Amino acid sequence: MKPPHSGFVRAAAKAVEAGQRLARHPRAFAFLAGLACTLGVLALYVVQPALLQRLDLKTYDLLLPLRKEERRSDALVIIDIDEASLARYGQWPWPRHLLAALLDRLTESGVAAVAFDIMFAEPDRTSPARIRENLERGLAFPQAESGGGATRELSALLASLPDHDALFAAALGRSPAVLGAYAYYTRGGLLATFPSGDGRRVSGQGAEITGQGVDIAGHAPGATAQGAVQKPRAPGLIARGSRGAPPPEQALTDAPDAVLPLPQFVDKAPVGFVNVSPDADGTVRRLPLLVRFGDSIYPSLAAAALMRAQDVDSLRLDSGPDGLERLTIGELSVPVSPQGFMHVVFQGGRGTCPYVSAARVLEGHITGEALEGRIAFVGTSAPGLLDIRATPYDRIMPGVEVHAQAIEAILHGNFVRHPPWMPGAHALVILLVGMASTAAFGFSRARVYAPLSLVLAALAVGTSAALFLHGLFFSPLYALLCMLLCGGALLSVRFWQEERQKSVLRQAFSRYVSPEVVRRITEHQGDLLAGEERELSILFTDLRGFTSLSESLPPQHVVRLLNEYFSPMTAIVRERQGTLDKFIGDALMAFWNAPLDVPGHPALAVDAALSMQEKLVNLNARMEEHFGVRLHMGAGIHTGPAYVGNMGSDDLVNYTLIGDSVNLAARLESLCKRYGAPALVSGDTALRCGQDFVFVLLDELRVKGKALPVRVFWPLRSENQGPWGIAAEEWEVARGRYAQGDFAQAASVFADLARRHPGLETLFGLYHERCRSLCARPPGNWNGIWIMDEK
Repeated sequence: MKPPHSGFVRAAAKAVEAGQRLARHPRAFAFLAGLACTLGVLALYVVQPALLQRLDLKTYDLLLPLRKEERRSDALVIIDIDEASLARYGQWPWPRHLLAALLDRLTESGVAAVAFDIMFAEPDRTSPARIRENLERGLAFPQAESGGGATRELSALLASLPDHDALFAAALGRSPAVLGAYAYYTRGGLLATFPSGDGRRVSGQGAEITGQGVDIAGHAPGATAQGAVQKPRAPGLIARGSRGAPPPEQALTDAPDAVLPLPQFVDKAPVGFVNVSPDADGTVRRLPLLVRFGDSIYPSLAAAALMRAQDVDSLRLDSGPDGLERLTIGELSVPVSPQGFMHVVFQGGRGTCPYVSAARVLEGHITGEALEGRIAFVGTSAPGLLDIRATPYDRIMPGVEVHAQAIEAILHGNFVRHPPWMPGAHALVILLVGMASTAAFGFSRARVYAPLSLVLAALAVGTSAALFLHGLFFSPLYALLCMLLCGGALLSVRFWQEERQKSVLRQAFSRYVSPEVVRRITEHQGDLLAGEERELSILFTDLRGFTSLSESLPPQHVVRLLNEYFSPMTAIVRERQGTLDKFIGDALMAFWNAPLDVPGHPALAVDAALSMQEKLVNLNARMEEHFGVRLHMGAGIHTGPAYVGNMGSDDLVNYTLIGDSVNLAARLESLCKRYGAPALVSGDTALRCGQDFVFVLLDELRVKGKALPVRVFWPLRSENQGPWGIAAEEWEVARGRYAQGDFAQAASVFADLARRHPGLETLFGLYHERCRSLCARPPGNWNGIWIMDEK
């Protein structure tokens, strides 16, 4: 009987054998790796992950300035209902009689068209007819008697006043106006930001739906409309298509619902849809020029404004096998996507198109010469009305300027196309870049990697930029991604192959040198035993009485105690740019200014020693709780020359330092107990710290083995001098007498200081005994330097 899974085992063995054969043929392995990466990038291009889509959009934004034009058209103007206009004429929505006056002013100035980026979905709430209706229903003044004399008189007065909606409809009839509408879609695609509430909708079949009206793009006034809904007149269409081209309406996304103007307005003026199409990152780069609503096709607000300005009532649609290709509006031809979208070649951020305050137009400050023959867009830049869009140049562009800049691009013929053959071209370029990257990274020498990478990247970016200048967006993203993936994979393969070669070297040399040295040799580290003499700040620390303490604890508790002690102490050294040399039992050795230069290293070393003492205060609470002991530490620091580098035997090296400076730092640490000081520093260290700390001179010694005396200091923080804040002045007086040789008087003072300052009794007691000894055997030639015979 065959063992279970024997077929799988044989297949796995064959796969391993095949992999080993490939490893013995590096060129074939490199080719297959490059091919796999290229096919992977092709798969990513087909799938289009969200992250790569966003990167592609940002690439488009980076190329967009290449299509920027210096000249500006004088065919456009934005009539801005700005903050100044709202302050002058009141909050939005304005009464329709005011909008009628604005429209009449623009018509009298000779504008070619007036496009409202505003939706008039409900009757004017401030109209006399609406107020009269509410009055008769008892809604205007609830406390007044319905049908009373005052109410009848007020109702009669309101009846005599003209209806605001009628005034606005009349103004529409005598002007070249275009009204805004908004299409609702069942799923993604087109979007305009609206608050909750459906607005006054009409379905594609003409059924009436009532709801919250929207009076300006992105702003809901909060009223409710009810009544008959009339679909707008659709423009005439001239459809031309190549053989096999689908009907134009099949390529357009159907909008089942829409927010439309009131019927009395639709009778007087054509409608244009204000929808925009933000991409996945929320930025508007495209605009739908055509919208299918019900059985008809309608233009966007920009397209409708161009129709009105040219006095044409029909559109020509040219289709190909994939859908729409071109839209002709009068004498203007616009390339579009199969779904009827136009890439808007924005020329800048907010203010690129000229703005005129609506208040200035109403007050007659803008003459006909400034407006004659122009397409006037009426919209708002006021942030409170929420008609704000994000574009490649500006995250807070008024929505009305999106439509205006679209017309600017159409008038100048400034288009960016993405033709149907572009995906095939992308696939071909990915294959070519993959082949070139495989040849460059898989079979060439290392010194040509960087130049070849730059050439390939420059070709991809340069070709994309050149095509963009000619109106084609060919993204370099996938070509660059293919180059990076192929380069990274092939370099990894070659690195792996080189490591296999080095393994042979390791096996050969491991008989003669240690594996660590072999590793460093194969990494071309140079002479591992080389070193240099540098000025270093050297720190030694040691726990007082640790030998007897460790005898009272089980070994595992000693290990835990040292781990809990060394962890924060090591962190303090590293945080202050120090190099940890070694642990010696309960001692720690560290140094500063090697292997890299560390500015201010003496002060950093002193700060580390003081921080360790401060940390130990907090640490002792846990030590008492867990181990029943308190730790006491001494620290010694000296700054001076030492030889630092890799040192050791042929098979084991360590980066460390040697020299008299190291010995002196260790001696200073051992003196901490003698002076009762938590830390001691040499005069060389204190001198190089400047004013960073307070240093109390404790002694001047001539230690065994050194001819020059050493000055010993107790380092303190300026803000925390402990008992020295009180005793420092008396100490200076007493030590001055000691230095002058007045040992008897100095001994008396030191004894008194020891009684009055219990925190410094060890130091003062030491000097008291020393002075008594000197009184008993006075030195022949006293210079204030104490000779220390013992180490």
